[in-house]
Amino acid sequence: MASSQSGYGELPARDSVARYCRPRAVLSDGRPARAAFMLRPGEAYLSANWLEYFHADDRPAQLDGVRQALAGKGFRMGRAARFAVLNVGVAVDACRDLVEAPIRFIALGEPQDPSHTGIYGYTVHDAAVAAALAGAVVADGVYPAII
Repeated sequence: MASSQSGYGELPARDSVARYCRPRAVLSDGRPARAAFMLRPGEAYLSANWLEYFHADDRPAQLDGVRQALAGKGFRMGRAARFAVLNVGVAVDACRDLVEAPIRFIALGEPQDPSHTGIYGYTVHDAAVAAALAGAVVADGVYPAII
């Protein structure tokens, strides 16, 4: 796994993350529902995975890296689950008027999942932000969790 940047911190606007969407949070057309981006009570951030951590320009390889990282920490993926890809800059812009300060994508890293990223800046009560994030996912930005 090669990183496109050394160290961790806030992701640049040009980078992207993948959010795992459970089957019940996937609409009939395959796109993620707002529920896929809602925080649960007690959560400080929404988990995602930094795609450019794995390879700069190869989306299938990036998603394979996410799958391997999640499997490596024992995360079980559903057959009908999806990965929704968000561009950081597009997502921040989509939420700009919904929160006081911009949402932030912070690469956190974990031993078993070095691409682990937190989406910060909203709360469990910000359904409009969750809807804006779901709406920022383009149709060709949704991929099967299991291939």
